Amino acid sequence: MRRLTAATALELRLQARYGIVPVAVALGVLWTLVLLAVPGGAAATVAAPLLFLDTAGFGALFGAFLLLFERVEGTRWALAVTPLRPVEGVTARVGTLTVLASCVALPMVAAALRDRPADLVWSVPVALGGVALTSVLLITACLALGARRPDPPRFLLAMPLVVAPLVVVPLAHTTGVLAHPLMYAVPTTAGAELIHRGLAAEPTSASPDLVVGVMYALAWAVLGLFLALPDSDPEERPGGPRARRRRGGVPVRAAGRGRVPAIARLARADLFGTGRDPLLLLLLCGPVLLALTLRVLFAPVAGFLLDSFGFDLRAHAPAVLAALVLLHVPMMFGVVQGLRAVEERDDGTLLVLRVSPVSVSAYLAYRMGLAGLASLVGLLVALPLSGPGLGGGAPVPAAAVLVAALQAPLLVALMIAFTGNKVEALVAVKVIGAFLVLCPVLAWSLPSPWNLLLVVLPPVWSALALPGYDPGPLSAWWCLLGGCLTSGAVGALLVRRARARVENA
Repeated sequence: MRRLTAATALELRLQARYGIVPVAVALGVLWTLVLLAVPGGAAATVAAPLLFLDTAGFGALFGAFLLLFERVEGTRWALAVTPLRPVEGVTARVGTLTVLASCVALPMVAAALRDRPADLVWSVPVALGGVALTSVLLITACLALGARRPDPPRFLLAMPLVVAPLVVVPLAHTTGVLAHPLMYAVPTTAGAELIHRGLAAEPTSASPDLVVGVMYALAWAVLGLFLALPDSDPEERPGGPRARRRRGGVPVRAAGRGRVPAIARLARADLFGTGRDPLLLLLLCGPVLLALTLRVLFAPVAGFLLDSFGFDLRAHAPAVLAALVLLHVPMMFGVVQGLRAVEERDDGTLLVLRVSPVSVSAYLAYRMGLAGLASLVGLLVALPLSGPGLGGGAPVPAAAVLVAALQAPLLVALMIAFTGNKVEALVAVKVIGAFLVLCPVLAWSLPSPWNLLLVVLPPVWSALALPGYDPGPLSAWWCLLGGCLTSGAVGALLVRRARARVENA
């Protein structure tokens, strides 16, 4: 028991050090305020998928990246010579992240049920039980996958294959699309059903299917703790063959005359490395997959929401297009380039810049420029493919596309400037994702001219340039000018800090 208590205290310190706990608190406050802004009758409907998709899965990626980071740094081998047993370390990590998710969920449930305070007595235990059960299952699944993958890119490549069924099947069950007892074969279905019933208007007795599903999910949760035990491969020890093969990022062989040849050599080495990185190759197809998915699913999802809840999603299509395509594609490319830069800094690859013709400024310009150019191309491909239901079939103003593409370089500079390692970078990605979703939603929800108060945020300009938004007196070209000026001012501050961070690495 003392070992488990010590491991729990260590986990809490690590999560606080890497910013996981502050981000959890911030997201809890943010989503609670969002639910308070939603009308009371619809708050519970919005809260159910939000608790399942975001809150319950909050710690899954963080837990896996902590494991991968510890493997690279040799912490796992240091813990191997302590009295702490591996299962105790996994239990402490899963337990602390699950409790953190449950604490975030508590005010969200209270906000969703603010018009039914008498129901909190039975709703809170049921909904939080569903969040906790889902959280344990998702965290152990990601830990088990991380224990069997040598580095973050290969983990991220395989993660959708593992996590997608654990998310899609429960959503299909709780929304009634595939409401069948066999859906409980996917263990997270029981957690999603508990969340759904906890937020229901009236209490319902547990069906035999749900009881069996919960017991089955609990068995998987216990099994997951053992599947998540870290690999003890001797090649993974610090300095081992596999660890040495993973060390080093992009080989900066930049010998040559002048800065342009050096940058050309850096780009060639980086792009050659991209050809060997399956995650980055998959990312090149990401905008197409995202657009085609929205093209296929938007109409049936909008019809389901209208028939079941009386909510017309089609009336809010511009906001959906801005949040899920216009700003999401730059986030994809910006985050990947930011993670590459943070990884190269962690691995010491950027130290080569001090003895090469490639300056720090040139390196930052390359990373940011590559992210911006890839985002521009991705948007030009994804927006027409998103379909007429989202407005993607009609021409999108060039101002919206150009300003949106500028957000990718800002994300690269932001991650380099304010994160010290890959775990902190992943925490930043969580915040960035919420920020880029809320910006277009708030700009859509607030009436003009109040939405113009948000123009200090660079992503808002691209959303205001979309047809359907109300930019007040601003035309699309004024949005382009304002977006460029705002992005340039923010970018200058971020690049200055990022350059200092790299030079002092």
